[in-house]
Amino acid sequence: MDNFLIVSHGEYAKATLASCEMIAGKLSNVKAIAFKQTMNQDDLLDEIAQTAEGFEQVPTIIVDIAGGTPANAALRYQQEHPEVKVYSGLCLPLLLAAVMGTPMEEAIKQAKENIAPVGKPTEDKATSNKKESHQSNELNKNAEVEPQTMHNVRIDERLIHGQVATMWTNALRLTRIMVVGDDIVKNDIQKTALKTACPHGVHLSILTAKGAARRINEGKYKGQTVLVLVKNPGVLRQMVDNGVNLPEINVGNMSTKADSRQVAKSVAVTAEDVDNFNYLNEHGCHLYHQMVPAEDKEEFMELLEK
Repeated sequence: MDNFLIVSHGEYAKATLASCEMIAGKLSNVKAIAFKQTMNQDDLLDEIAQTAEGFEQVPTIIVDIAGGTPANAALRYQQEHPEVKVYSGLCLPLLLAAVMGTPMEEAIKQAKENIAPVGKPTEDKATSNKKESHQSNELNKNAEVEPQTMHNVRIDERLIHGQVATMWTNALRLTRIMVVGDDIVKNDIQKTALKTACPHGVHLSILTAKGAARRINEGKYKGQTVLVLVKNPGVLRQMVDNGVNLPEINVGNMSTKADSRQVAKSVAVTAEDVDNFNYLNEHGCHLYHQMVPAEDKEEFMELLEK
């Protein structure tokens, strides 16, 4: 695991790290330094040196802007430690990609691609997606139809958010996100928000439980890497009842409600949820809890029984 030392004018680096940890979980391989108005370049250089010594391996340094005092102090440190690499352009997309293990040059490319208008796709992107969809449909026409097993399934009330759009999309190398829920299909505002949040280059399907089951059983997504996202286990129970094979289910996030009990840091369940989880377990679904890819999986039924 690579180490990163991030340095900025003011508290920006520390705030970026806090935001990154909100998505990726606690990061022991990243440390942040704030350059304050009361410090000079020598003070900052001393702090960089002391902080860098706290790593077991040489860190990569990421500063906010080229030519600023953090960058100049980092370059002075690099003169004494030539093995250290220094980059500018610190931002959340860059740091997220880097801590996920993405090589820095590719992480920089991903961060640049993140700078774009948010909302409706451009004409070129819409045309490209339409062409890809047409090609996919032609392939499906010629392919032998057989039910598809959905391996990547996540219960997450937030649906497409930071962890899904970055961590899970990259870790699973997704080509499509399938959001399933009868209530979502009827909510135009939520559908618009989901389309906006969907990562660049990833297709999005928003379907009812029966509609999703029909498409999956018809083999519509053969050759694609799909993540099925639902808000609660009841939706997955409907899919199982409609013949969908769900061998593994990640119970990621279910918020606290008036009649719920906490079974994990980010998961609270009601009596109805427990009934649905037991049903899924009895029908051969392996249930586990994993917030982000870097964390170990926990057996969810054991958490449920505590």
